[in-house]
Amino acid sequence: MSEKKVLDPCTRFFLTNDQIHLYMNEFSWKDVTNALSLANMILGLFSIFCSVCKKCYSASWMLLISFLLDMAVGTITRHLSLCSRSGVELNDFAVFTTFGLASALLLGVDGPLNAFLAVIYVLAATFRLCFYSTGVPFTYKGLPCRYASCVLASTCLLTKGNTFILSCMASLMILFMMDQSYYPRDEILGSENWKKLIYLGGVIMLLVSPFSLTAFYCLMWSLSYIFFPDALWGKAACFRLQHQRK
Repeated sequence: MSEKKVLDPCTRFFLTNDQIHLYMNEFSWKDVTNALSLANMILGLFSIFCSVCKKCYSASWMLLISFLLDMAVGTITRHLSLCSRSGVELNDFAVFTTFGLASALLLGVDGPLNAFLAVIYVLAATFRLCFYSTGVPFTYKGLPCRYASCVLASTCLLTKGNTFILSCMASLMILFMMDQSYYPRDEILGSENWKKLIYLGGVIMLLVSPFSLTAFYCLMWSLSYIFFPDALWGKAACFRLQHQRK
């Protein structure tokens, strides 16, 4: 006759509390990521309002803050394996609002050419978000929208809203977003220490540095990711992929 293992009430009580603790911990982190996504979307809406009011400095500044916020959301979500349908939809809507619509409005809609390019930029960002997916771990297909937005915002700050230069940069970013090249995932929490320092440096400069210096820093950061994705940013992803295959 098999002996059944019966848990006493105290043991069941502590197990239940542990499960509740784990559930509440996960729930709280989901709240944090959702709050960051909501803040990202609000900054995008304010950036749109500033662009309509011809305040390109304020609009660009909000996009740079959103750049750092979105990177934190993605890193926390992947690092803690958080996944919820509502969180994903909220983040996608925030990315479209901020890095699609708000970034395109930096180009202005005064003339037909600028308005046409802004529409193309929004469509490229939408296409990149909706239809580009990859089965390769730790990679994106096509340039992530936040890097394209960071390039436009930094260029706007450095050139004082020069529409010709912004149009050239926007055209280049459209090509990179529509291209099907692979880019490594930029996970801050699970990356090398120097990448964490770059992110921390961006946060500090955003808070205390002049507009021009911060814009130059973010521009160099984004361009290094765009033009040297594997040489500079993809080593950790390659090592992890090789480790999983062993």
